[in-house]
Amino acid sequence: MQRMLLRKHPFWTSHRHFFREVGMSLVLVLVLCGTALGQQRQVSGRVTSEEGVALQGVAIRVQGTDVSTNTDASGRYTIAAPADAVLLVQFIGYRTLAVNIGARTTVDIVMEQAIAVLGEVVVTGYTEQRRADITGAIASVDVQSVERQSTASVLQRLDGRVPGVTVEASGNPGGRSTVRVRGVSSFQNNNPLYIIDGTPVEDSYVNWLNPQDVESIQVLKDASAASIYGSRATNGVVIIQTKRGTQGPTQINVDVRMGVARPVRGYDDFVITDALEYQKVVKRSYENAGLAVPENIFGDPDNPTIPAYTWPNDGVHQTTDTLDTSGYSWPYNLIMPGSAGTNWWDVVFGSALVADANMSISGGGQASRYNISFNYLNQEGT
Repeated sequence: MQRMLLRKHPFWTSHRHFFREVGMSLVLVLVLCGTALGQQRQVSGRVTSEEGVALQGVAIRVQGTDVSTNTDASGRYTIAAPADAVLLVQFIGYRTLAVNIGARTTVDIVMEQAIAVLGEVVVTGYTEQRRADITGAIASVDVQSVERQSTASVLQRLDGRVPGVTVEASGNPGGRSTVRVRGVSSFQNNNPLYIIDGTPVEDSYVNWLNPQDVESIQVLKDASAASIYGSRATNGVVIIQTKRGTQGPTQINVDVRMGVARPVRGYDDFVITDALEYQKVVKRSYENAGLAVPENIFGDPDNPTIPAYTWPNDGVHQTTDTLDTSGYSWPYNLIMPGSAGTNWWDVVFGSALVADANMSISGGGQASRYNISFNYLNQEGT
């Protein structure tokens, strides 16, 4: 009876179409929600590199949602995603992938390494900058190209390799080298400022540093370096970065070099070193003067020889007779055997042995790294 009265009520009669449409909408929403929930599935798989190595910590996210997960130590993952979803796979050092799931519940992913080319970095002051961002005059030394040389001083590696920088060696074995950037600018100190591993040093020669321990050398040549180091950079700045340990097992490197040094193109190129060379000078002087070349010392001017004795002779002919030299006394009796002369360049200078031995021990882990080096240099004088 109550049901019959409800249907005949004027309110129900006038609004029954409204309630019918609302009810149908609610049913449609429930059906759609049930369908969407029914498409969610558990997708799992394994993420590896091209070499088959499992990648841990790879970020996997369902595209367009906040649903994400990471791979475990074995590279495996599990994520809830609808059938038409796209998985975004991201990992540092690898290319980002977009993988369609489709009807699969197991999706294994192989990631490809991304080869990134880093811009050249230059150490300036106490930090690093990209070379493209630097407007000042900075020159870098190619250390690898000069590592084959055995040099006693690190500064000798700048010689001829940096425009505007001159290096003057003292010539002594293991001697100091003087560096000038932009020439001589004052009557007092013209030495550049040396920065080793970010620390200024007071030494003006840096002879105590092993050249084999140097990783990079850079020279700040213009006045803009004063904004970093102050007035000490007036004569230029030489920045030296030493080698550091690398992560991995312990590595021991031994480098031994032996060599012989000889002076070349010295004073013997222009200094008279024997008697016959002196005869050439005397002959040329007489010929230039239009006079006859005397024969009292060297004999035939066209085929000169060393006299048997000097002096005495008749003043005209070369002395060839055997004389008694026991009465020789200077300066009254100058009877002495003739000599071809002495090549003093060969007497004073000779060969010198150079020995250079280096040993380095490097390694480390994630928490610490180490690099220990030993150097022995023995450079004899010529």
